[in-house]
Amino acid sequence: MNLVQVWTASDEQGLRQAERRDMFVRDAGSTTSRVGFHRLLAEFVGWNLPMVPNFSGTETRLYLEVLFPLFYIEQKYGWSGIGPRIPTHYGIREPLRRGVEFTLGLHTLERIRQADALREEAAAASRQWASLVSKAQATAQAENFRISYLQEKPTGRPQRRNAEVEANINSEWHGLQDAEAIWRRRLSDLRDVGMDAGARTTQTREQLADAEREVQRLSATARNLHEQLNLSASDEDAIVARLSSLAEDKRRLQDLKKIVSLGGELELPLLSEGRCPTCSQEVDGRLVATETVTPVEENISLLDSERLALQALQNSAATRTANLARSLANAEASLSEARDRVRLLRDELIGPSNAPSIADIQERLVLEGRLRAATHARRLVAGIDEELDELAEIVDDTRARRANLDSNITDAEDRATLQNFRRSFQQQLAAYNLRSLSPESVSIDDRTLLPVNDGFELTFDVAFGISASDTIRTKWAYYAALLETAISAQGGRHLGLLMLDEPRQQETDRDSLAAFLHRLRYDSRNAQIVYATSEDPTQLERLLAGIPHTKLPANGRHLIDF
Repeated sequence: MNLVQVWTASDEQGLRQAERRDMFVRDAGSTTSRVGFHRLLAEFVGWNLPMVPNFSGTETRLYLEVLFPLFYIEQKYGWSGIGPRIPTHYGIREPLRRGVEFTLGLHTLERIRQADALREEAAAASRQWASLVSKAQATAQAENFRISYLQEKPTGRPQRRNAEVEANINSEWHGLQDAEAIWRRRLSDLRDVGMDAGARTTQTREQLADAEREVQRLSATARNLHEQLNLSASDEDAIVARLSSLAEDKRRLQDLKKIVSLGGELELPLLSEGRCPTCSQEVDGRLVATETVTPVEENISLLDSERLALQALQNSAATRTANLARSLANAEASLSEARDRVRLLRDELIGPSNAPSIADIQERLVLEGRLRAATHARRLVAGIDEELDELAEIVDDTRARRANLDSNITDAEDRATLQNFRRSFQQQLAAYNLRSLSPESVSIDDRTLLPVNDGFELTFDVAFGISASDTIRTKWAYYAALLETAISAQGGRHLGLLMLDEPRQQETDRDSLAAFLHRLRYDSRNAQIVYATSEDPTQLERLLAGIPHTKLPANGRHLIDF
């Protein structure tokens, strides 16, 4: 049901006269809409639910469904593990950690927001950097220039180098300033020479022969570059295919590992059948010196190493392909110019002898165009360099603030809160007589905020010696310690309610249960404890002796009708 009926009043008498309000849950807007029940409930509790990172790269509300499992353990699934069962369908990153941080009043959420803001600043600078680089490259390529020392990824100010524009003259790359000087000298020579076509016939024939040879040379260069580009693209395709194959091999090996870890048996083919027992690929005697099979874990590690190597090769191949594509574009542009010159020289030889030299006129026009293009490119790239310098300073500032944020992972108040959380948790483990491990060896991890032993998350696992009853004891200690720490912390936000449905799971011994109930008596001074059980009444009376409590059903009226 997504519809909730709400009556609001300050006492039971007022409920009879209150008007009903229909509100909704489990739909978008339930935490923000004026008729969203979760918004009403959060306001009633007095919580301002924060925005937290999600898997889509944005933020979402820290929903009440993520918080309530920290205050209520239901019988059917709630006792199945040590950590609370937190819903994941909201797409919140590390929802349990976010919920515990909110409950304990830690400042981590604020640091996460700051870190996300810094990441967004860095991403924005990176996008702007890429846009400027693309603009510079497009300008250079349009004029058959190329740019050297253009840093394609954001760098800090000390590492910045100004880009240099280069032009291709007679298959040699020159800095733009030197190229402009060459073009101006040639343009000056052409202006000083005023011969008509007939007077320069011999010279035109020599130039035509040179131009034809240049066309042949540039054609060969373009063909060679085209072949290299195709080979480089083929290499990239082969690497992509191999990476895909590696991913499939790894998935298969992980499935095998999972079956083995669950105690299953694998019907693996023998080496004598000519197939690898782990990846099922065909092998022969040259590949197998002995009939020893490499363990699945080692094969997975080898695949990971090969994947890293292939990714490095893929990056190299992509860079080589891009460079070859630029070189091919320059060669084809030069080839087009050379063909145009051949055509003009031929036209000049068969044209009127008293006409001005078409080739000289065309060359002057080309040189003037080159000089104008060079001026435009130089000014544009200089402007882009200035903008990149400004971005480099932003990059330095963002990195410095990020480093400062990372160096202060927890502040003094958070450290004190977490220390109290651990202390309460370990004290209770000792009081409840944890048997599988020493209580001192079990702690709360700073990052996950879950119980750990020797750096590993604590879970029910007979192989590691964690019994089912000790799992229940640990869960008691975790929830009670969370309640006590949040209530005592300055910014704690515990609901002040702890509901336990059948806490005596796995036939945990009654001495441990008695210690837990006495701890709940201590906690009931600051919170309401609701304890549901089907324990034998006689045993229950003995366990509750001396502990103030109220049994339901009891005398008087109750909202819940028994």
